[in-house]
Amino acid sequence: MWRTSNKKAGALHLIGLALPLTIALAVSATPLAADTEWILQKDEENIQLYTRSVSDSPFLEVKATTLINASIEKVAQTFGYGDGCSEWQTMCKSSEVLSKVSETERYVYLVLDLPWPLEDRDMVIHSSGQIDRDARTVTVQLKSDSSKHPLQDYMRAESHGQYKINGLSDEQVEFTYIMRTDLGGDVSPDIINPRLAASMHRDVAKLRALAEK
Repeated sequence: MWRTSNKKAGALHLIGLALPLTIALAVSATPLAADTEWILQKDEENIQLYTRSVSDSPFLEVKATTLINASIEKVAQTFGYGDGCSEWQTMCKSSEVLSKVSETERYVYLVLDLPWPLEDRDMVIHSSGQIDRDARTVTVQLKSDSSKHPLQDYMRAESHGQYKINGLSDEQVEFTYIMRTDLGGDVSPDIINPRLAASMHRDVAKLRALAEK
């Protein structure tokens, strides 16, 4: 049985606040489901980046995996609280917690600072975390829910994704991140698809570095 102290339990709930900030260049719009096999696109600095096509979208789904030499609690803390951009979230322009359902579930509104020539987007994300102490895993489901916040001055993006943290030991975890997003508007896959691996690699590397401090 994986037991945690009250202090550690308090840290663990932070993982439910994880934000999909690397989604800015990871594009599609349907729930996560296997359409084709993953294809390795980039393997640098012990971070593996994969993409795969989906049947109902010209955009690719992207997955990153890496080992982080830190505890589950430390990785959870690195994600931040959702109210204000965390240091690792490169394309985060602003974020705020709209409502807190529980310690591991909340709704977050964020604005994405996209690179030229793309216009900035906003998004409402329902973040829900599940902790399996026996398996030593934490899984966070991320899903858009635009009904929780009215349209603003930005084009609204939609996203579905998942983070998974698997505790290999007290001081090492396996981190997996899968994301598919529809940025909305007239966005060409020829602009987005080539940037997927580099964009996610940058943010995952930054997250890992912060967690290992």
